[in-house]
Amino acid sequence: MPTYGKENFKESNVNYLNKDFTALKQSLMNYAKSYFPDTYRDFNETSPGMMLLEMNAYVGDVLSFYIDQQYREMLLPLAEERRNIITMAKMFGYKVKPIVPSFVDLTFTSNVNASSGDASKVDYSHAGMFDAGIELVSSVNSDVIFTTLEPIDFRITESNDTETIGSTDASGLASTYTLSRTTRAVSATQKTITFQVGIPEKFKTITIPDTNVVDIISCVDSNNQNWYEVDFLAQDKVPISTHYSDDINRESAYVDFQGNTSIEAVPYSLTYITTTKRFTRETNDDNTTSLVFGNGVLKDGQMVDEGFIDMEQVGIVIPGQTNDLNQSINPLLGDEYSTLGETPNQTTLTITYRVGGGINSNVQVGDITTLPTTTPTLGSSTLTSVTNNTPARGGKDEEDTIEIKERAKAFFTTQNRCVTKEDYEARVLNVPAKYGNIAKAYVTREAPTIAGESNLTALQDYIADTLNFRNLLIGNLDTQIGNITEYMQSTQFAEQVQGNNVPGIITAIFGYLNNITVSDNLPPQTPDIILSDLARELELGTINIYVLGYNNKKQLIGNANSNALGTTDNLPLTLTTNIKRYLENFKLMTDVVAIHDGYIVNFGVIFDVIAEKYANKQDVKLNCIQKIKDYFRIEKMQFNQPIFKSNLEFELMGVEGVRSIGHITLTQKDDYNSDVADADLENATYTYSFSSSGEGADIDGDGTTDGGFVDQSEGEGTAGYGYKYNFQTALSTDGTIVLPPNTSTPTVFELKNPNQNIQGRVR
Repeated sequence: MPTYGKENFKESNVNYLNKDFTALKQSLMNYAKSYFPDTYRDFNETSPGMMLLEMNAYVGDVLSFYIDQQYREMLLPLAEERRNIITMAKMFGYKVKPIVPSFVDLTFTSNVNASSGDASKVDYSHAGMFDAGIELVSSVNSDVIFTTLEPIDFRITESNDTETIGSTDASGLASTYTLSRTTRAVSATQKTITFQVGIPEKFKTITIPDTNVVDIISCVDSNNQNWYEVDFLAQDKVPISTHYSDDINRESAYVDFQGNTSIEAVPYSLTYITTTKRFTRETNDDNTTSLVFGNGVLKDGQMVDEGFIDMEQVGIVIPGQTNDLNQSINPLLGDEYSTLGETPNQTTLTITYRVGGGINSNVQVGDITTLPTTTPTLGSSTLTSVTNNTPARGGKDEEDTIEIKERAKAFFTTQNRCVTKEDYEARVLNVPAKYGNIAKAYVTREAPTIAGESNLTALQDYIADTLNFRNLLIGNLDTQIGNITEYMQSTQFAEQVQGNNVPGIITAIFGYLNNITVSDNLPPQTPDIILSDLARELELGTINIYVLGYNNKKQLIGNANSNALGTTDNLPLTLTTNIKRYLENFKLMTDVVAIHDGYIVNFGVIFDVIAEKYANKQDVKLNCIQKIKDYFRIEKMQFNQPIFKSNLEFELMGVEGVRSIGHITLTQKDDYNSDVADADLENATYTYSFSSSGEGADIDGDGTTDGGFVDQSEGEGTAGYGYKYNFQTALSTDGTIVLPPNTSTPTVFELKNPNQNIQGRVR
């Protein structure tokens, strides 16, 4: 038998690139021939040795496949297994939906008595309000159930609501009115389940046995304490919506928390609270839903037995324990809520949730018509009918893997932050309607400017006047104002603002105001309002958001200079406060957001057209008026959007029977294109004098001229309209475009009352 020494062996040269069965088999054969030439020579396919070689190649091929597959499953674009795709989507922050419900707008009606003192008005004191959660069954498929998401409130009127005479008495006067209100409903039914929880567990997970859970309505423990759903467990702030009927500081939807009456209804106020009782919701690969609670662990690593212990005991060093000076520092060390939340302990959790959705929930128009028996929460009127004037849309079965991939990538790209002006505009317009009916939004970003001595003087006046007026500080106001003034005159403050250093001024002033205690009966976000307005006064870097709303006739409301003009037609304080609180979760840390009313310029249209010889002139006139109404629909009009007269002329030329256009005049009163007597608008479409100093004055004190607006004496305009504007001088040089005021004065052109403010002549 031959002997083998070290000199008989060559250094192994293994090929690591062979992965499939054939390549591995050939590699093993070559290896045996090279390194064991005298030990094994039978490479016949039927030999036992070849069987062993092929079995090894088979094992290698299988292992290679699983390694490749596992690597592919680690990459979202290449992954195929649903379980892995869901896991990676969670990593990107995207929550997979087990099923997608459909949504539908339901129109409810109720008969309400006319006012006893004035039959032309509705007696809203008897109008009913019905809580959310009313379930309605589809007339085609009884398995499809829709649940209302918001209260049905006949006590307030919004832009899409209607009121018609329901019945009359013997004298022909209205005795009842039929009121219609629209609310959103989701294709789901409500269920409740309870879970017994014993000793605390880190990241306690509770799985609801039902599949296709649409959302979690509430989670309440045995002590009647709410647990709140969050996007991730590190999130400690949750939004709280308070209906006006549950708010002791609000008498109605038209009254804000300071007692001021508004012309727009804002049903809900938005606040954020900080809580440790939170959970996150996850979708499992079998389409069940799990609730994952916090770790219940303090910074020192100890478990929480009965809720969170006091702040004094939450520090990193506990008496009797050793201290590691070299450990890493937690930047949230001083925050008592910097753990991942509590975990339930020796309690019973009652979870209320909705189940439903799917593609079958996309019902057609008029499918939902059966009313359940309901009792109003407020008032006495009952529901008389319900219907869906639009089909239910959006319902679909569980998201497939491709949809999850694409939506996860899109979600990660957005980062859920407001950076650009467009981000802020989209976020503002995305505020739910229950927090205020936002019609238009316009955003400008101010660059920081140097705040000099005059700004510091203005700051003192602002603190003394505005803050005192708002009654935001507790204790003795004079003392507080004196303290602030003394602080601004101190050496410490002077050192920080030396050289008119804007960041230093921000740090000095904001740092002080942040420490001011706010009255308990005022909203918790009030300090943010102070800081935003303060930044505006100092002309610091600010995100200025101009907003307009709708009234119940879908007309724009808002008045940027209501205080200066002594009017009350500005946007409700509740609405602007809701917007600020909503944006706090999305804005950059360094952005200061200020909410302002936009400007409205109302106008009328005077047209002169020549009809075809045999056309009916009255029909031509009515068709032209309708075309103008459609062209200037308020949904189409945006901030700082010019009016193209040439486009309007083109539209009128398309009206049947129109041969040519004499002229079209956009005006607030005068027909400057006509020499015909009495051709002007009957009523002037303006109310407000923008400035007593003439055109281009700076009435709002922002340091820029408000060009375009002109001076007008009181009493010349018609009540209920916006600002006076010179349409003739605002025309472009070729006379085809009506230009808006400059961008520092964001304005929307509105044809407010087309039936009164469109006048035409057909020749």
